[in-house]
Amino acid sequence: MRKSLIGLMIATAAMAQITISEVQMKKMGIVAENVRVTSSSKIGPLIAKIDYDEEKSKSYFLNHEASILSLNVRAGERVKKGQILCRIASPELMNVAFELKELRNRYEVIYNNAKKDEILYKEGIISYRDYQATALEASSLRSRITSLESRFSVAGVRIKPDGSLAVMAQKSGIITDAPLAVAEKISPYEPYFRISDTDAKIAILNISPKLMSAISKGDKVLNEMGKSLGTIISVSPSVNVSNNSATAIARLRDTSGELRAGTTGALFVSASKPVVSILIPSNSVVKYQGKNICFIRTASGFKAQQLMVIGMSKEGVLIRQNEIDKNTKVATSGLIILKGALSGLGFE
Repeated sequence: MRKSLIGLMIATAAMAQITISEVQMKKMGIVAENVRVTSSSKIGPLIAKIDYDEEKSKSYFLNHEASILSLNVRAGERVKKGQILCRIASPELMNVAFELKELRNRYEVIYNNAKKDEILYKEGIISYRDYQATALEASSLRSRITSLESRFSVAGVRIKPDGSLAVMAQKSGIITDAPLAVAEKISPYEPYFRISDTDAKIAILNISPKLMSAISKGDKVLNEMGKSLGTIISVSPSVNVSNNSATAIARLRDTSGELRAGTTGALFVSASKPVVSILIPSNSVVKYQGKNICFIRTASGFKAQQLMVIGMSKEGVLIRQNEIDKNTKVATSGLIILKGALSGLGFE
């Protein structure tokens, strides 16, 4: 078959430049249209991970390894403060319990001696040095007891009269994290139980570096229909190099059950600072080697340009980049031909 267009289009990999005349464009049905400059306070969609608000949750940690002896509740169940969640076995924590019991007994004796020595010192019977020695010993024991008690408090563990280690609910709410079965191992310093308020959730939003200055604390978070779901409470000042994005945290007010913890969805932000963006027609954007690109009209033809897409609308695709302004024209038809030229293909 005869190649009718060989030599009419030249694409160089370095500049991604496609050379084509007006006559050739008309013959192949390639049309270019102007982009539009738009100012919008609605930013998105932004990828958001939904989770429970830690400020209104209680997570349980252990300093030592342990295993589940009995499991009274499961994830998704509602509990009341003081309810037993499970019982655990931990030789290390049991040793701490024995030490704590011994220290409390010693402290009671030393504390009483310190109170007596205080009276004797005030009556001039013993020296301040002798009284101080007893008081310092009592203070040291109290400090050690507090340190050991904090381990049980953080773990939510209480020593029952039968000597077992019971994990108690320290607040009312819903179990959002829990062991799955009896005999399951609990790793140190990893949360093994969490109780949360059911309507207290947060959204962790990934933000393009170019949008960091546009989103501020206090901005509203919206769903696709424009319904307000919550408020931005923090915006990271730095960019995560692993995904080249910043993070914003929004506290949500969801009573409908629409948002589920552990899921990922698309949310929008109503920014207090309007974002000036370039709006290009949706049909001018194509995928090339996994990237969004468009073809910008040049004096000699077209240049392929990778796009920084910041949002979608009914009118088109919103982008932010210096290479495109209100005077730019982009190809809106004949994109398959231009992609072929970009790849160095011939045309029938």
